[in-house]
Amino acid sequence: MDPTLLLAVLAAVAFATLWVREIRRHRATRLARAALRETLEAAQQLSAQTAERKLWLETSGLASQEMLIALDHHLRVRGVNPAARQVLGPPPAEGTLISYVRSLDLEDLVRESLESGTGAVLERIVRFGRRPFLARAVCTPQGIGISLADIAERERLGRARQDMVANLSHELRTPLTALRLLADTLQVPAGQDPSTARELASKISAEVDTLSQMTQEMLDLAAIESGRQVIRLVPTRLADVVARAFDGHADQARRQGVTVRVEVPADLEVLADPSQAVRAVGNVLHNAVKFSPAGGVVEIRSLLDESESVTLTVADEGPGIPPEELERIFERFFRGDRSRGTPGTGLGLAIVRHILRAHGGEAWAEDRQPPRRGAVLSLRFQAAREPIRFLPD
Repeated sequence: MDPTLLLAVLAAVAFATLWVREIRRHRATRLARAALRETLEAAQQLSAQTAERKLWLETSGLASQEMLIALDHHLRVRGVNPAARQVLGPPPAEGTLISYVRSLDLEDLVRESLESGTGAVLERIVRFGRRPFLARAVCTPQGIGISLADIAERERLGRARQDMVANLSHELRTPLTALRLLADTLQVPAGQDPSTARELASKISAEVDTLSQMTQEMLDLAAIESGRQVIRLVPTRLADVVARAFDGHADQARRQGVTVRVEVPADLEVLADPSQAVRAVGNVLHNAVKFSPAGGVVEIRSLLDESESVTLTVADEGPGIPPEELERIFERFFRGDRSRGTPGTGLGLAIVRHILRAHGGEAWAEDRQPPRRGAVLSLRFQAAREPIRFLPD
């Protein structure tokens, strides 16, 4: 072959080879760039999703009233929310769970969660001091999450419900048994005597009043707690409120031989929902008469103070209230020492405080100053003064 032609062919082959290689290199570069772009886009999307999840977690942690703690698999604290910081303080750097919360019960729960490795949520009640918390722990590939919910109020309500059931069972049994005996007595010859029949009828009326009081208190509390109790404040004569409350308990006072003295100016007005104010004053008056001895006096007075509020006081001559019970008597279902042996559910004064607070006022109790004996319950209302005569929505 002609050397010149051979060189030309070899040059063409070399050029073609280089051209193919260059095409392949460019194609590989384009593919690599496309793959890189896809990788970067995926990474950016994952980063955005991660940032969004982190934002949601941080936002949820800020809003949560429960304490939230994040751990790694070595039980080192990696993060806590504000609720946990408020109760437990800031976690120590590289601190472990036990060094942070100092609770063996919680650490045992977390170790059980770590050992289970199933992702199931484990629960246990733990205590910090005397306060109970419902602890939940779950193990994930990234770490361990813990939530701590304060259940002190739930435990208190549970005890209150148990007390309520026990009290109601006892208090209902007593008047119902008495009613049955009184009714049976009326049916025998001894009960046919007019004077005896009148006495038995009076006792039956007293027992019915007790049952009616208990029923009304339960209905009132249910309405208050469900939010169905609407309070509409209007200028109301306080003397009229007291008079209506007394009318509802006049028979109770007469049967127990208790005198009720009222010193409330006829023209004194307060902002009140008349029916609810009568209910509150009636509950306090009922207690005052109930705990007063035969021949005792219940005194009802009013005081207009400088802050334009009116305080109504109801003082009895009963056994008084121990200092440690002065605040607790307003708790639902609480029955103090002086209540033992007397009918009641322990709801009356709780209802009073609910009503007074809805009026923008307050209710409190104190003992009378020696040498006088008994308790004083005070109800504070807003005074009605121009130009604040209005009907709230």
